Amino acid sequence: MAIREQEVEKFLEGRPDALLVPTGTGMAIDLGDHAGAVAKVRRHVLRSLLCADVIGLATAAVLGPLLVSVVSANHDAAAVRSGAVMYFDLAVIPLFIGVFACYGLYKGATRRISLSVFSDLRSILHALLISGFLYAVIGYGAHRYFGFDAITVGKIVVMCLLAAVTVSLARIVTFGLMGRVPTGSVPVIVVGTGKLAQTVASHLRAHSSVQFVGFVDDSPLGGGDLLGELEDLPELCRRYDVARVVVCFSRTHPERTIEMLKVLSGKVGVSIVPRYYELITSRSNVEDLSGLPMIDIAPASLSTSARFLKRTFDLVVSSVILVVVSPFILVASVLIKLTSPGPVFFRQVRTGRDERPFSVLKFRTMVVDAEEQKVDIQHLNEVDGPLFKVTEDPRVTRPGRILRRTSLDELPQLINVWKGDMSLVGPRPFVEAEAAEIEGWARKRFEARPGMTGLWQVSGRNELSHLELCRLDYLYVASWSFSWDMQILWQTPSTVFKGRGAS
Repeated sequence: MAIREQEVEKFLEGRPDALLVPTGTGMAIDLGDHAGAVAKVRRHVLRSLLCADVIGLATAAVLGPLLVSVVSANHDAAAVRSGAVMYFDLAVIPLFIGVFACYGLYKGATRRISLSVFSDLRSILHALLISGFLYAVIGYGAHRYFGFDAITVGKIVVMCLLAAVTVSLARIVTFGLMGRVPTGSVPVIVVGTGKLAQTVASHLRAHSSVQFVGFVDDSPLGGGDLLGELEDLPELCRRYDVARVVVCFSRTHPERTIEMLKVLSGKVGVSIVPRYYELITSRSNVEDLSGLPMIDIAPASLSTSARFLKRTFDLVVSSVILVVVSPFILVASVLIKLTSPGPVFFRQVRTGRDERPFSVLKFRTMVVDAEEQKVDIQHLNEVDGPLFKVTEDPRVTRPGRILRRTSLDELPQLINVWKGDMSLVGPRPFVEAEAAEIEGWARKRFEARPGMTGLWQVSGRNELSHLELCRLDYLYVASWSFSWDMQILWQTPSTVFKGRGAS
């Protein structure tokens, strides 16, 4: 907000914590209490993470010695010694917390928009490894100088292995709870109003831990959720207690944008979507060239070892799930058979890895002549590109609506996974006609098996455009990692339960 300098001086007399910010058109006021509000959110995140780690480590400290005493041959002696080890384990928890802090597992989390244990999993494992080594040194000292020999390397290893599980679970629960309380959500403003800004806003709205506030742009391309111009950004951050600003492409001159971001730096978190973001993946590296940051483009392919690991995981997990859900498959088959004539399963030719066709299995959710009726409802198509989706499709049967809404109609695809036609996680399986229209860089998706779920599932499902689907499939193949598969599998049930984007 622009005001006269005399009003500024008068204001400062009563508010010494106010900060003057030049905007080019006058003087704007960025109140000090905004920094306090942002700091309050960060402190809440830090306290929550600290409590989660203490609880996780304490649980491992209690369960570790008990587990060792259970498998010990001399249970009585082991029980007595486990009590001493337990207290010693609890006493060294501050050591573990200190190492966690050195690995950036606390303040580093406040610099991210979305909190996820998978992003910190590697750091957690490394921190536990270093903490376990330091604990072993302390144990050796206790034995060498005080004759305390209850601590052994095996017991330390057991505690650290348990901590890897308990700390991760405690953080998962904490992140889930933080997204359900006002102090746990991160208010975010997006700079820009173009197509990319709209896509970013859609992704932000999908996160329960994020509160999307609106857009800021000097030359807006749309009027929805527009808060003001770039010079209004400091005041808007103060008004809405914004904790982070995401900068997308804008027609505002870059120097003007940089000037404003420098003003916000240190008071509000700033994230920048890089140009050519379609080529940048999680495997890309940042290199410093005499103060000039450069980002390389990682090769977009899956290695032989990655394919072997992924296939082994698919085979084992799909077999287990098939056994567990077999009663439901039987019940669903009976309901489909009783409510409409026709087969229980729907078979359709899809394009798989290396563009090889395969027959995908799904529960039949439509009438038998659904394909013949498609011509009559072509005008109801709600998505662009070669895809065909209708929210209220008249061809869908009554039980089929429930199965489609919950995505349970795709359970038979576990058989495709077991056979090797599909993967649990991968690109979206397109029908042959849709796959034939995919060209250029987007064909990289055919290097991987299509998946029952994927980035397209957890990022918006049918709400995404065809171009965005292709970009996500390319990004998945180019950036594949086992931890990313685990993260997608973890997010899929909540996405399906919310029914977001389902038809």
